[in-house]
Amino acid sequence: MNLRVIWEGNLPLKKIKWGKKHLSEYKLPPKQDLKRRENWKHHLQENPADYDGKLLFLKNFLQKNDKIILDIGLIRFSTVIFMEKNKLCVNQGIGMLGTQCLIFSPCKKYILVGERPLSQSYYPGITTVPGGMLELDDLDNKPKEAFMREIYEEAPLPFQSDACLYAVLAGWNFISVTFLTSITVTEDYNFDSTEVITGDKKEWKNNLRWLSLENLKNLPSNKLLDGLTYFLLKISNSIEY
Repeated sequence: MNLRVIWEGNLPLKKIKWGKKHLSEYKLPPKQDLKRRENWKHHLQENPADYDGKLLFLKNFLQKNDKIILDIGLIRFSTVIFMEKNKLCVNQGIGMLGTQCLIFSPCKKYILVGERPLSQSYYPGITTVPGGMLELDDLDNKPKEAFMREIYEEAPLPFQSDACLYAVLAGWNFISVTFLTSITVTEDYNFDSTEVITGDKKEWKNNLRWLSLENLKNLPSNKLLDGLTYFLLKISNSIEY
Protein backbone atom coordinates (compact mmCIF):
# COMPACT_ATOMS: atom_id res chain seq x y z
CA MET A 1 0.00 0.00 0.00
CA ASN A 2 1.31 3.44 -0.92
CA LEU A 3 1.74 5.52 2.21
CA ARG A 4 2.86 9.13 2.39
CA VAL A 5 3.05 11.03 5.66
CA ILE A 6 1.98 14.67 5.32
CA TRP A 7 2.14 15.54 9.02
CA GLU A 8 2.78 13.76 12.30
CA GLY A 9 2.66 14.85 15.92
CA ASN A 10 0.35 14.81 18.91
CA LEU A 11 -2.11 17.69 18.65
CA PRO A 12 -5.37 17.86 20.69
CA LEU A 13 -8.34 17.78 18.30
CA LYS A 14 -9.70 20.98 19.84
CA LYS A 15 -6.73 22.74 18.23
CA ILE A 16 -8.04 21.97 14.72
CA LYS A 17 -10.25 24.64 13.16
CA TRP A 18 -12.24 25.02 9.95
CA GLY A 19 -10.76 27.64 7.66
CA LYS A 20 -12.14 28.72 4.30
CA LYS A 21 -15.28 26.87 3.21
CA HIS A 22 -15.43 27.40 -0.54
CA LEU A 23 -17.80 24.43 -1.01
CA SER A 24 -16.99 24.33 -4.69
CA GLU A 25 -17.01 20.77 -6.05
CA TYR A 26 -13.89 19.04 -7.34
CA LYS A 27 -14.55 18.53 -11.05
CA LEU A 28 -13.12 16.11 -13.58
CA PRO A 29 -12.53 17.16 -17.22
CA PRO A 30 -15.78 16.86 -19.27
CA LYS A 31 -14.87 13.58 -21.02
CA GLN A 32 -13.79 11.95 -17.78
CA ASP A 33 -16.91 13.22 -16.05
CA LEU A 34 -19.12 11.48 -18.64
CA LYS A 35 -17.22 8.25 -17.98
CA ARG A 36 -17.66 8.86 -14.25
CA ARG A 37 -21.45 8.89 -14.65
CA GLU A 38 -21.41 5.65 -16.62
CA ASN A 39 -19.04 4.08 -14.12
CA TRP A 40 -21.37 5.04 -11.27
CA LYS A 41 -24.31 3.25 -12.90
CA HIS A 42 -22.28 0.04 -13.06
CA HIS A 43 -21.01 0.61 -9.53
CA LEU A 44 -24.56 0.83 -8.15
CA GLN A 45 -25.47 -2.47 -9.78
CA GLU A 46 -22.74 -4.15 -7.73
CA ASN A 47 -23.06 -1.91 -4.67
CA PRO A 48 -26.72 -0.85 -4.40
CA ALA A 49 -26.30 0.43 -0.83
CA ASP A 50 -23.79 3.13 -1.86
CA TYR A 51 -24.95 6.68 -2.47
CA ASP A 52 -23.31 9.58 -4.26
CA GLY A 53 -22.90 11.85 -1.26
CA LYS A 54 -21.05 15.15 -1.09
CA LEU A 55 -17.85 14.49 0.82
CA LEU A 56 -15.42 17.01 2.26
CA PHE A 57 -12.37 17.72 0.13
CA LEU A 58 -9.28 19.10 1.83
CA LYS A 59 -7.97 21.95 -0.30
CA ASN A 60 -5.23 23.01 2.07
CA PHE A 61 -4.22 22.98 5.70
CA LEU A 62 -2.06 25.46 7.53
CA GLN A 63 -0.31 25.12 10.85
CA LYS A 64 -0.36 28.38 12.78
CA ASN A 65 1.34 28.34 16.15
CA ASP A 66 -0.36 25.46 17.97
CA LYS A 67 -3.38 25.19 15.65
CA ILE A 68 -4.16 23.52 12.32
CA ILE A 69 -6.53 25.34 9.95
CA LEU A 70 -8.44 23.34 7.31
CA ASP A 71 -9.63 24.87 4.02
CA ILE A 72 -12.52 22.80 2.69
CA GLY A 73 -14.26 22.07 -0.62
CA LEU A 74 -16.48 19.19 -1.79
CA ILE A 75 -16.09 16.04 -3.88
CA ARG A 76 -18.68 13.46 -4.92
CA PHE A 77 -18.25 9.86 -3.82
CA SER A 78 -18.73 8.77 -7.44
CA THR A 79 -15.77 10.96 -8.43
CA VAL A 80 -13.59 9.30 -5.79
CA ILE A 81 -14.66 5.81 -6.96
CA PHE A 82 -13.98 6.68 -10.61
CA MET A 83 -10.56 8.15 -9.84
CA GLU A 84 -9.53 5.14 -7.77
CA LYS A 85 -10.65 2.71 -10.47
CA ASN A 86 -8.68 4.59 -13.13
CA LYS A 87 -5.66 5.32 -10.90
CA LEU A 88 -6.09 9.08 -11.15
CA CYS A 89 -4.53 11.40 -8.58
CA VAL A 90 -6.01 14.76 -7.59
CA ASN A 91 -4.51 17.64 -9.57
CA GLN A 92 -5.46 20.31 -7.05
CA GLY A 93 -5.79 20.36 -3.29
CA ILE A 94 -4.92 17.35 -1.13
CA GLY A 95 -7.81 14.88 -1.32
CA MET A 96 -11.07 13.54 0.08
CA LEU A 97 -11.10 14.04 3.84
CA GLY A 98 -11.46 10.94 5.97
CA THR A 99 -10.62 9.89 9.49
CA GLN A 100 -9.41 6.75 11.26
CA CYS A 101 -9.01 6.40 15.00
CA LEU A 102 -6.54 4.40 17.06
CA ILE A 103 -8.64 3.36 20.07
CA PHE A 104 -6.48 2.10 22.93
CA SER A 105 -7.38 0.03 25.98
CA PRO A 106 -6.78 1.67 29.39
CA CYS A 107 -3.38 -0.05 29.66
CA LYS A 108 -2.57 0.94 26.04
CA LYS A 109 -1.47 -2.61 25.27
CA TYR A 110 -4.51 -3.33 23.06
CA ILE A 111 -6.06 -1.55 20.09
CA LEU A 112 -9.61 -1.88 18.70
CA VAL A 113 -9.70 -3.25 15.14
CA GLY A 114 -12.11 -4.81 12.65
CA GLU A 115 -12.04 -6.55 9.30
CA ARG A 116 -13.90 -5.09 6.34
CA PRO A 117 -16.30 -7.52 4.61
CA LEU A 118 -15.44 -8.80 1.14
CA SER A 119 -18.64 -7.19 -0.17
CA GLN A 120 -17.28 -3.68 0.50
CA SER A 121 -16.08 -1.63 -2.49
CA TYR A 122 -13.54 0.14 -0.28
CA TYR A 123 -10.62 -2.15 0.68
CA PRO A 124 -12.52 -5.44 1.12
CA GLY A 125 -11.00 -7.92 3.58
CA ILE A 126 -8.59 -5.36 5.04
CA THR A 127 -8.03 -5.00 8.81
CA THR A 128 -8.44 -1.43 10.02
CA VAL A 129 -9.60 0.79 12.87
CA PRO A 130 -12.95 2.64 13.14
CA GLY A 131 -13.34 5.68 10.94
CA GLY A 132 -15.07 7.03 7.87
CA MET A 133 -15.40 9.81 5.31
CA LEU A 134 -16.46 13.30 6.32
CA GLU A 135 -19.57 14.73 4.70
CA LEU A 136 -21.06 18.17 4.11
CA ASP A 137 -23.15 18.01 7.32
CA ASP A 138 -19.96 17.60 9.36
CA LEU A 139 -19.18 21.26 8.72
CA ASP A 140 -22.03 22.12 11.10
CA ASN A 141 -19.86 20.85 13.96
CA LYS A 142 -16.36 21.64 15.15
CA PRO A 143 -13.65 19.46 13.58
CA LYS A 144 -13.20 17.51 16.83
CA GLU A 145 -16.85 16.41 16.79
CA ALA A 146 -16.73 15.77 13.03
CA PHE A 147 -13.63 13.56 13.28
CA MET A 148 -15.04 11.58 16.21
CA ARG A 149 -18.65 11.26 14.97
CA GLU A 150 -18.34 7.78 13.48
CA ILE A 151 -15.99 6.67 16.24
CA TYR A 152 -18.61 7.34 18.90
CA GLU A 153 -21.25 5.62 16.74
CA GLU A 154 -19.18 2.51 16.00
CA ALA A 155 -17.47 2.15 19.38
CA PRO A 156 -19.80 3.43 22.15
CA LEU A 157 -17.17 3.24 24.88
CA PRO A 158 -16.31 5.61 27.76
CA PHE A 159 -13.31 7.59 26.52
CA GLN A 160 -10.78 9.81 28.20
CA SER A 161 -10.60 13.43 27.04
CA ASP A 162 -7.30 12.79 25.27
CA ALA A 163 -8.44 12.73 21.64
CA CYS A 164 -5.48 13.85 19.52
CA LEU A 165 -4.41 14.12 15.92
CA TYR A 166 -1.68 11.52 15.48
CA ALA A 167 -0.82 11.85 11.79
CA VAL A 168 -2.09 13.07 8.42
CA LEU A 169 -1.68 10.46 5.68
CA ALA A 170 -2.20 10.48 1.91
CA GLY A 171 -3.61 7.21 0.64
CA TRP A 172 -5.96 5.34 -1.73
CA ASN A 173 -3.81 6.17 -4.78
CA PHE A 174 -3.32 9.65 -3.25
CA ILE A 175 -6.96 10.57 -3.88
CA SER A 176 -7.81 10.72 -0.20
CA VAL A 177 -6.22 12.12 2.93
CA THR A 178 -6.67 10.47 6.32
CA PHE A 179 -6.57 12.32 9.61
CA LEU A 180 -5.40 9.58 11.96
CA THR A 181 -6.58 10.32 15.49
CA SER A 182 -6.07 8.54 18.79
CA ILE A 183 -8.07 8.16 21.99
CA THR A 184 -7.96 5.97 25.11
CA VAL A 185 -10.71 4.19 27.04
CA THR A 186 -11.17 5.41 30.63
CA GLU A 187 -9.22 3.76 33.44
CA ASP A 188 -12.36 2.70 35.32
CA TYR A 189 -13.76 0.80 32.30
CA ASN A 190 -14.12 -2.93 33.02
CA PHE A 191 -11.76 -3.87 30.20
CA ASP A 192 -11.82 -7.41 28.82
CA SER A 193 -9.47 -8.22 25.95
CA THR A 194 -11.92 -10.90 24.69
CA GLU A 195 -14.82 -8.43 24.47
CA VAL A 196 -16.47 -8.04 21.08
CA ILE A 197 -17.86 -4.59 20.22
CA THR A 198 -20.92 -4.87 18.00
CA GLY A 199 -20.52 -2.74 14.90
CA ASP A 200 -22.41 -1.96 11.71
CA LYS A 201 -22.87 -5.28 9.87
CA LYS A 202 -22.29 -3.55 6.53
CA GLU A 203 -19.04 -2.05 7.80
CA TRP A 204 -17.46 -4.97 9.64
CA LYS A 205 -17.17 -8.68 8.89
CA ASN A 206 -17.10 -9.92 12.49
CA ASN A 207 -17.66 -6.78 14.57
CA LEU A 208 -14.78 -5.08 16.39
CA ARG A 209 -12.25 -6.82 18.63
CA TRP A 210 -9.30 -5.96 20.83
CA LEU A 211 -5.91 -6.83 19.36
CA SER A 212 -2.72 -6.75 21.40
CA LEU A 213 0.07 -4.60 20.01
CA GLU A 214 2.29 -7.68 19.97
CA ASN A 215 -0.20 -9.57 17.77
CA LEU A 216 -0.58 -6.52 15.56
CA LYS A 217 3.09 -6.88 14.67
CA ASN A 218 2.36 -10.37 13.33
CA LEU A 219 -0.24 -9.21 10.80
CA PRO A 220 0.97 -8.82 7.18
CA SER A 221 1.26 -5.13 6.30
CA ASN A 222 -0.53 -5.66 2.97
CA LYS A 223 -3.66 -6.63 4.95
CA LEU A 224 -3.78 -3.37 6.92
CA LEU A 225 -5.34 -0.03 5.99
CA ASP A 226 -3.05 3.01 6.00
CA GLY A 227 -3.69 4.13 9.59
CA LEU A 228 -2.72 0.78 11.06
CA THR A 229 0.18 0.46 8.61
CA TYR A 230 1.55 3.79 9.82
CA PHE A 231 1.05 2.91 13.49
CA LEU A 232 2.71 -0.49 13.04
CA LEU A 233 5.71 1.12 11.38
CA LYS A 234 5.79 3.77 14.10
CA ILE A 235 5.88 1.32 17.01
CA SER A 236 8.44 -0.76 15.12
CA ASN A 237 10.67 2.35 14.88
CA SER A 238 11.05 1.82 11.17
CA ILE A 239 8.76 4.38 9.52
CA GLU A 240 10.06 5.72 6.21
CA TYR A 241 8.56 8.35 3.92
